[in-house]
Amino acid sequence: MKKLLTFFPALLYGIVISIRNAFYDRGWFASHHFDQVKTIVVGNLAVGGTGKSPLVNYLIKQFLGKTTLGTLSRGYGRKSQGFKWVISDSMADEVGDEPLTYKTNFPDLAVAVCESRVAGIQDMLNDQPELKTIILDDAFQHRALKADVQIVCTTFDQPYFEDHLMPMGRLREWREGIQRADMVLVTRCPASMTEKQKSKFRTHIPQPVFFASIRYASVQGNSSARGIKIWHALAGIADPSLFFDQVKRLGNLASMQSFPDHHRFSTIELKELELKASTMSSQEAFITTQKDYIRLQAAFDDYPRMANKMMFLPMEMYFLEDEAEFWASLNKALSR
Repeated sequence: MKKLLTFFPALLYGIVISIRNAFYDRGWFASHHFDQVKTIVVGNLAVGGTGKSPLVNYLIKQFLGKTTLGTLSRGYGRKSQGFKWVISDSMADEVGDEPLTYKTNFPDLAVAVCESRVAGIQDMLNDQPELKTIILDDAFQHRALKADVQIVCTTFDQPYFEDHLMPMGRLREWREGIQRADMVLVTRCPASMTEKQKSKFRTHIPQPVFFASIRYASVQGNSSARGIKIWHALAGIADPSLFFDQVKRLGNLASMQSFPDHHRFSTIELKELELKASTMSSQEAFITTQKDYIRLQAAFDDYPRMANKMMFLPMEMYFLEDEAEFWASLNKALSR
C-alpha cells in the first residue's frame, strides 16, 4: 500500500528531475568549468548517509601536501547563508558539522561553505588564487558546475540500482544519473566481501567500481577512555548501526540514543545529558560520533558535567582492495 501511495508522487518528481537534467544535457542550462583549478565532486544518488564524508576525509589526507587543496560544501544545517570560510573556532551552527570536521581534522586545509558551488569556487579563488584542487562534498546534483571528476558513493546494503525515487525510495534522481559519474565507490562493505558479491555490483555499474569499508580509531574526548567500562552512546547520523556495533565491542553498552542526521541538540536534551552525566560513576561515559561531538562542543561551557563525560569515536575509510587502481582511475580522469 505504501508503494502504491508513493508511486505517483515519485513519478511526478522523476518527471521534474528528467526535465531539469535534459535542459543541462542540451546546454539550455549553463554548466561552468574552472580551467584554473581541478574540481573533484563526491556525491551520491540517494539521500542519507552513503559514506561521502569518510571518502572526502580520505581524499584530503591523500592530497594534502601534494597540491594546494581546498574543500567546498553546502554546509547543511547551518544558520548562515552565502559564502563563508570555515576557521578553527567556527561553530557548527555557522558552517555545518561536516565542514567543521574537515577543518578540525586538517587545520591547514582551506575549507569553505556556499549553497552555490560555482559562486563558492569563484570566491575561494578570489581569496586564495593559489588553490590547485578543490574537493566538493555532496555536489553530484549541482549541475551548474562541470567538474573534472565525479565520484559517486553507494552503500553495500542499499545500492542505488535496487532503490527508487523519493518518496517511494531514497533516490534524488533516476538511476540512469549514474552515467554522469566517472567512478563509483561501494561503501560500508563487509571486510569479508566475496567475489560473487563484488560481481553483482560490477554487473550493474558501468563505471570503474571500487569497494571500501569503515574502521574505527581509538576513543578520544575530554577525558581518558582508560577505566571506562560502561558506555552511553548517542548518534545523530543517517545510519548509526555500525557505530553502535563498534561501541558494543568497547565494553558494556548501557544505553543508546539515536537522533536525525545533523541533529541540533535542544536545550532540553542538553539539560538531560547534563543531569545524566551528574549521576555517572567514574567508570561511565558518553560516547558519540565525531560529527556529533563537534556539534555538542558549542554547549560544553554551559554544560561542564556533560562535557567532561563526552567522548567520541573517530572513523576512517579504507579500501578492501584495488586502492592503486582507484588512484590510477582518478589521476586519469584528472588529466583529461
